[in-house]
Amino acid sequence: MYYSEAQARDLVVKAGHMLQEKGLVERTWGNISARISETRFVITPSGLAYETMRPEYLAVYDFADGSWQGPYKPSSEKGIHADAYRLRPEVAFVIHTHQDMASICGIRGEGLEAHDPLLGDRVPCAAYGLSSTKKLRRAVAKELEANPQSKAILMRRHGLLCVGKDMEEAFSLADRLEELCSGRFTALVEAPALPASPEELGDSFRDGDYFTLKLGSQERHCPIYRKNGDAAANLHAAIYKNSDAQCILHCRDAYVLKASRRLRRLRPMLDDLAQIAGADILCVPPEEAKVLKALEGRSAVLIKGQGALCIGDAPDEARAVLRLLEKGCRAQAYADAIGGCRPLSYGDALLQRIVFVKKYSKKKQRG
Repeated sequence: MYYSEAQARDLVVKAGHMLQEKGLVERTWGNISARISETRFVITPSGLAYETMRPEYLAVYDFADGSWQGPYKPSSEKGIHADAYRLRPEVAFVIHTHQDMASICGIRGEGLEAHDPLLGDRVPCAAYGLSSTKKLRRAVAKELEANPQSKAILMRRHGLLCVGKDMEEAFSLADRLEELCSGRFTALVEAPALPASPEELGDSFRDGDYFTLKLGSQERHCPIYRKNGDAAANLHAAIYKNSDAQCILHCRDAYVLKASRRLRRLRPMLDDLAQIAGADILCVPPEEAKVLKALEGRSAVLIKGQGALCIGDAPDEARAVLRLLEKGCRAQAYADAIGGCRPLSYGDALLQRIVFVKKYSKKKQRG
């Protein structure tokens, strides 16, 4: 089955919105494609958010000769999509996401027993490879070839791939796998007990030499370069004074609080946390000097017993860090529950962080 190009463009955009509504994709993470001929497919471009995606923004890629057309470069994972279409002639739609529970359940590198009418008996797991590399592409292709009945493939420490005869099937696979993995997580991981009332460090948004601090039910305008009346405001001011942050968010998610109570540092189990937050996330007391040191080269810091502070050069960037930290702390809890699962090597995590920061900086420079 092939879609017309116009139909394929509309369906890819529609699928992106559906995945967002289900909480299966955020921002620019993941990619979606639809086949329009034996060797050609339309695919989401690199670095564009799903909420602003339009049909005309998509790229057309031809895996016969590696050529593409469109106003934006196709996703860096286009090769994985190409292999799915090459190895599965019946496939007309491919979805790759970093959705929370499926990503977490793939950290050990083992397939999942599913015994599900849609997913089949087993969901295999591709071996780990750095994002957008030939190693990752080869690992996914290997599982697609070795498991011809499997329409969903976990990607260790990364996400998953779903291949369907049409958009509806590919979307249903991603949705159903998240349900299955959520059930597995709940069965294995004991929900952390929350302290009676975790101390609030507040959320803030910078405006020139001032910032608006939301602390509990109060909101006030605070100076960055003069002392404020309380420790929380002074801590936010110090971060703004010593970084490019434009927004600071205090995360008090239960799993993040648990990590801040028991860890000296959080080593990422998943590559997206390493990319956007840092090769490791340190845990320190809420003292200005220690927090500033812990944020060097990082976008998050665990605050001893109080959750975490997440920073970004825009509110959506800080929220992305917060979301991935929540996911990363759940991945740590899952790893503790199943045992035998080590975090990313520091070298791999640092490399991914450096590549992400450099690529992101270039995008900002281009405007």
